Amino acid sequence: MEAKIIYQKIIAKKELLSKINVQLKSEFIGLERIIDEVLDLLMPWFLFPDAQLRPTIINMWGLTGTGKTALVNRIVELLDHKKLYVQMDMGEFESDSASWIKTMFTDDLEFFHQQNGIICFDEFQFARSVSSEGKELGKDKLRVIWEMLDSGKINYIPYQNSYYLIRAELCLMNLQKCGDKGVLIENGIVVEKEKEFLETFSEYYFENNTRSGHAVDKSYFHSEDFIDGLYFLFKDESVSRIKLKERIEKCDLFGLVRVIVEGTNQRNAVKQIDLSKSIIFVLGNLDEAYYMSNSLNPDISADELYESTCKINIAHIKNALKKRFRNEQIARLGNNHIIYRSFTNQNFRDLISQKLAGLNEYVKNKFDLKINFSNSVIDVIYGEGVFPAQGTRPVFTTIKNLIEGNISKVVLHIITNQIQAKVVDWTYENERFVFNFINSEGSIISIHEEKILLKIGELRKSDNRNVQAHTAVHESGHAILAALTLKIIPSLVVSKTASATSEGFCIVNMPEGPMTLEVMKKEIIIGLGGYVAEKLIFGEENTCSGVSQDIERVSELANRAIKEYAMGDDPIFIRFASTKDDLAILHQHTHTEEVLKLVRECEKIATDILERNKLLLLKMSQYLTDNSRMEENQILDIVCEFAAEEWVSNSAFVKKDSYFRFEDMITSQIEEHMKKKNVLTLPHFVTA
Repeated sequence: MEAKIIYQKIIAKKELLSKINVQLKSEFIGLERIIDEVLDLLMPWFLFPDAQLRPTIINMWGLTGTGKTALVNRIVELLDHKKLYVQMDMGEFESDSASWIKTMFTDDLEFFHQQNGIICFDEFQFARSVSSEGKELGKDKLRVIWEMLDSGKINYIPYQNSYYLIRAELCLMNLQKCGDKGVLIENGIVVEKEKEFLETFSEYYFENNTRSGHAVDKSYFHSEDFIDGLYFLFKDESVSRIKLKERIEKCDLFGLVRVIVEGTNQRNAVKQIDLSKSIIFVLGNLDEAYYMSNSLNPDISADELYESTCKINIAHIKNALKKRFRNEQIARLGNNHIIYRSFTNQNFRDLISQKLAGLNEYVKNKFDLKINFSNSVIDVIYGEGVFPAQGTRPVFTTIKNLIEGNISKVVLHIITNQIQAKVVDWTYENERFVFNFINSEGSIISIHEEKILLKIGELRKSDNRNVQAHTAVHESGHAILAALTLKIIPSLVVSKTASATSEGFCIVNMPEGPMTLEVMKKEIIIGLGGYVAEKLIFGEENTCSGVSQDIERVSELANRAIKEYAMGDDPIFIRFASTKDDLAILHQHTHTEEVLKLVRECEKIATDILERNKLLLLKMSQYLTDNSRMEENQILDIVCEFAAEEWVSNSAFVKKDSYFRFEDMITSQIEEHMKKKNVLTLPHFVTA
């Protein structure tokens, strides 16, 4: 019978997790995979908490604003586990002044002793024990965290104990100083060298920093402050304040010391908190793995960023952790690493639609008014609020500023003008929100407009068409060479951004796979595209300083190809003459010539391609002068229409993940050798 009840409870818990899974997926856009992983890892702890001998640790890493903390908090709510949940922001313990962390942890978590609690360490990157230079940091105060992550068992002295022990130790130190100065105490009262006593004890208190409103005097050891502090020091319940005062009234200086030491011996009791049955969430942003996290450009492609984060795996995470923590600490985090991806373009749009639907529901319940948000409104919010590397927070702020603020204007317009509206069609056009108020019969009975200031949108507008035209030619050079050398269409070309650090950019889809000499040459050709295009259209005298980063990158690639990757005439690794490594082959002039030859060869190829396709270059540049961006499908269309290469067609281009054919090369060569082998082994027939 008992076993049956246990089975029923387990089944009920499993069904609850299934319901929570569905609920979470309806609330969190783009986190379906994450939710499945978290709940799968959480399930053994939830179903069989008593079988757990060590804490379950779930690490969650990702860009800021991707829903790590929100997801954990919501899981706690749906599990109805708030009473046994604590969240700690590790950023609060980053400073060296936070030496009280162990005391706070242990006293606050005492309630979690042998309970199946949930502990969340947020912003865990701030708990680093290794500096950015690779030096170990002296953060002994955080040792309690690693104890917790290891066994879940923490030995500690309770806060009340440590407080009175510290005050007692200070009192003993002061009494020793008084003894050295010749202070004489009889019956607990200073009778000689009172001045020296007051100098030593003037700032001291035992239990209360106000000393119950009384200044230190020669009778301090009879005071309420001293007796109370001494009383709380003693653990023996038979010791009362009255008895302690009676003892003090018979003490000299050394007698006081004996009484205090007796109390400290009682207080110095170590306790243990057992958190082994808990589940611990470790949440953090690892810039070392998510290198794109520093980008504040709202014009970078959300889908491109998503693809980059999809490539991050547990090896990348552990390498990133190694730059912040010691190896034994990384081991204590275990292998349950859940890796967040950034949001796709569609994820952001779905998120915006979800938030607008929530606002619509609120307005419907509050004012019996339905709002239909058009796609143009979603586009505006996306354009203003989506910074792909910063997650959801800028989106929520934008919705608050652009939408919530204008909802009040909509309601006010209805009340002020006594409009009998049931529906509002909300659109955006010509820098204005347009509100069509519709009655119950479906007729428009009023139209209202609000001028909207779009801060990010304004930054995307060209403030100098000549500058944008120059940028358009530069970026078009990169895009065209990428398409015509790799046969892979770039994801995006931008000639005017809202970024403060760049005028434009081109996202080239480099092939997925090894960096071969062929691919490296093509990357150098593409890298020279901006410089070559500027020379071709504007003349050499009008090339600008904006090519500097491209030239630096091209030089780096060419140098690595010859001097590191054995792609030159000599398959050797070359160092500069200043090296101390006797095994290294020294840098020679001939190898520099090889580098220059490679760059010049690539420049000639780039020039030949762009000269042949000058009309395509001009057409793309013209479009990017009038518009700030060109998407992948638009790039494909214009290349197919105006490219001079005979092979160009929609079907001639490939995707970056299908560029290489190494497996096919192996298979075809095996087939060739097998054919030769069969020919050689054919039997010889003797003819008459």
